[in-house]
Amino acid sequence: MPAADPSPSGSPHAGRPASKKPKRAGLLLVLVVLAVAAMLGLGTWQVQRLAWKTDLIGQRAASLAADPVALPVFGPAATPDELAEWSFRRVRMTGRFLHDKELYQAAKSLNGNSGYHILTPFERTGLPGGAAQTVLVSRGWVPLDHKDPATRAAGQIPGEVTVTGIARVPGTNAWVVPDNRPSENFWFTIDTKVMGDFVDETLAPVYVEADATPVPGDLPKGGQTRSELPNDHLQYAITWYALAISLIVIYVVYRRRH
Repeated sequence: MPAADPSPSGSPHAGRPASKKPKRAGLLLVLVVLAVAAMLGLGTWQVQRLAWKTDLIGQRAASLAADPVALPVFGPAATPDELAEWSFRRVRMTGRFLHDKELYQAAKSLNGNSGYHILTPFERTGLPGGAAQTVLVSRGWVPLDHKDPATRAAGQIPGEVTVTGIARVPGTNAWVVPDNRPSENFWFTIDTKVMGDFVDETLAPVYVEADATPVPGDLPKGGQTRSELPNDHLQYAITWYALAISLIVIYVVYRRRH
C-alpha cells in the first residue's frame, strides 16, 4: 500500500512558496522603516539648517545696517574665527590708493553687463602705534572699454582718502570657477596671498568692497557687494517629510492589496 502524501497537493515542495511570503513581507517592512527614518532625519536636519540660516541672515542684515567702524589691523597670526567675525561688517579706513598696482577681476555689474572689478591695494595711514598695513580694496565695476586707467583718470583719486565699505574674507574657490591668470593680471577669485606676491605687497587677510559712495567721473562704480543668502531649507524639509508620508501611504495600500 503506497505511503500517504504529506502535502495537500501531493508534492513535498508545494508549501515552500507560501513560507517565503512572511520573510519578504518582513524584509519589505524593514526597508520601508529605514527609508522613512532616513527621510524624517533629513527633514529634521533641514529644519535645523533653517534656524541656523535664519539667524545668519539676521546677523548679516544687522551688520550691514550698522554704522561703519574702523577696520582693525590683522596680524599674520589672525585665526579664521577672528577673520570671520569681520565678514560682511561695514568698515572705514584712511590711507592712499596704490593705483599703479591695480588688479582686474572678471565681473558683471548689478544689471548684468560684462566688465571688471577694479582691485587696488590701499596703504593705510594714521594707524595706532605706527602700525602699517595694506588692504586690497575692490573699488567697484567698470565696463570692458574702461579697463585702461587712462579712460577713467578722474577716478584715480590721489593722496589721502577715507574709504567706507564692506569687509570680506576670501573664500575657497568653487570648482566651477576658472583658475586665476596672474601672468595676465586677470582674476576670477580673490586670493590675497597670490595677489600680494603679484603686486609686491603684503596684503591683509581680509579685503574691503567699497560702498556706493560716488567717485569723480563715476567710475569705478562701488556698491557691488552681493550679500543675499539663499534660504530654501523650509522647502527641502517639507519635501523630505512629504516623501516619508507618501512612502508610508504607498506601503499601507500595498499591504492591504496583498
